[in-house]
Amino acid sequence: MTKEDRIIQYLRRVIETQTLHEERQMLRHILAEIDLELLDCAAALLHIQQLEGGMRMAPERDVLDPSISDIVTVVPKMVRYRLAVGHKHGASKEIIKDVLVDESGVERKMIRFVDIRNEFTIVELPEGMPEDIFQHLKTIEIQQQKLDIKKINANSNKKRANNARRRKKRMPRLESKDPESLNCKEIA
Repeated sequence: MTKEDRIIQYLRRVIETQTLHEERQMLRHILAEIDLELLDCAAALLHIQQLEGGMRMAPERDVLDPSISDIVTVVPKMVRYRLAVGHKHGASKEIIKDVLVDESGVERKMIRFVDIRNEFTIVELPEGMPEDIFQHLKTIEIQQQKLDIKKINANSNKKRANNARRRKKRMPRLESKDPESLNCKEIA
């Protein structure tokens, strides 16, 4: 089977199994935004897919035919979690990964972005962690410190930044811009 035949087979499978409503809307917007012809846009997307070995918008694993799995790399959606262990508790990337693999069954290569701070750690894990495993991870300990895993909301930083802006006091406006009336000292 040629590369072209595999792509055709894959496209047919996707069209048969997916609604593609959001993707169509996105393409309409892209075509209008950069004034492209549909064929040029499709060719560019195919080129990007081949260069990157797949796109994040790839369909779920059960849609892929094993004979074409070398064409598309499926990248699962990742979720960030906060663990209540950090450097001060003796945590390291290796220890955290070992515990997550042993206790949750997640594949080691699927544990991404491990950022260890002094008091806590941020990790990225694949979306869809079962609730019983999530609850179990809350009770697991590293160096006698519970993981107490918590899901981080995607826009929690935005809320924090907005609250900080609201709390910030504004400087009063000066009534006069005349330096003598402001009692300014001349710097020599």
